[in-house]
Amino acid sequence: MTSVFAPAVGLARIFHLESMHDQGFAVLCGGRSCPTRQWVGGWRRHLRWYEVDAFCRRTAPWDWVRGDDALVSFDEHSIPRWTHKFAIPKGYVTIRNKYMPCEKLYYAYHVELDRYLCVQASRGGVELHDVAVPLTERVLNAGRPRHLHALFDAGAGKADADVRALWDLAARVPNLTVTLRACRYPHRVRLWKQLPSGLFVAHEEPGAWVGAPPKEIRLAETRTTLKGESAEQAVRTIVCQEVVPGPGKDRWHPLYTTATGRPLEVLQDFRQRQHHEQGYRVAVHDEFLNTVPCGYDKESPDPDRPRFRRGPLQMIGWLLALVYNAAGDLATQLPDRFHGAHVGTIRRTFFELPGQLYCTPTALIVYLDPFPGQQALTPLIDELNAQQCRIPWLENRRLVLSLTPACHSQASGGP
Repeated sequence: MTSVFAPAVGLARIFHLESMHDQGFAVLCGGRSCPTRQWVGGWRRHLRWYEVDAFCRRTAPWDWVRGDDALVSFDEHSIPRWTHKFAIPKGYVTIRNKYMPCEKLYYAYHVELDRYLCVQASRGGVELHDVAVPLTERVLNAGRPRHLHALFDAGAGKADADVRALWDLAARVPNLTVTLRACRYPHRVRLWKQLPSGLFVAHEEPGAWVGAPPKEIRLAETRTTLKGESAEQAVRTIVCQEVVPGPGKDRWHPLYTTATGRPLEVLQDFRQRQHHEQGYRVAVHDEFLNTVPCGYDKESPDPDRPRFRRGPLQMIGWLLALVYNAAGDLATQLPDRFHGAHVGTIRRTFFELPGQLYCTPTALIVYLDPFPGQQALTPLIDELNAQQCRIPWLENRRLVLSLTPACHSQASGGP
């Protein structure tokens, strides 16, 4: 519970518990006083990977995709590690733009609902093409969507054999569509640039900012023959040429896809993968994703070959995803201006609020001080109080939330 509510209230690192003395946070974490860093850290270190896997499976929100059409993105997030004592595998870290020691979390993300679906932790040397097929099969088997459109970045198809593995999976599963950003290898880019100009269809899109001139893209459809295959096995390819005005070079964005829709529709579906990247940015800056526990075992006898313990890494990574999903669910129940709000916005507006706690023999009363926009919480608080929720770790007391009336705040000189 401490690991759940710490990112919700903005507690960045576990050692910050030493200076946490808030009584409300203590009640959230299941006690009368705030937990210590040693207690929480010891629990994290002793998490077993198979127990974490079971927890992740049972708490995954598969009901969001079951029996429905789902547009799901699969991608990695690299967590850099700065240790020099242990030799851990290297991987590419985008924020540093280089290969360095790291560990990775692979997520499946529903880009239309902006929700995380599942997670898998791995060493830094594991790449997207290694887990693309297993993660897709997990969503298909556990989620059972009516139709799944899987989106992948270029890391899932570094080799033509990786592309063929995804295409073979799509051939075996009739309700699966795969769209993959193709690697821009020089010999293939030359072939795409040599396509006849008559194949390209021009489209106009809004500019990069309000008032900016519209930009032009040109789409063409062709087929690409993979290494060692015949022309009959060529994969459908959507080539997007982004026209850059002035002396700059045009940008080329090729996509491999099994979809049968028009090229513009395929491109628009793939562009929604940006919601996944945005979700990572929110998790890093608002939930401190890069501070999750390390996966290498610090008690390994051989520092050159440390053991890998993915239990703590995957557990905290998944708890952060659940907090992200819960904040999104809360935002949908608030006024329209909060729909799609980031976790940090929800925290500043509704979580980090002063108030008083009154503990009676039968109830815990949370009396919030007046704050701007408190009327947005009134329907939710009324609904929660009507449910008569109980707090098991507080002698089963009933939870009662209360807002300061607006007239009372004005009379006392409040805003």
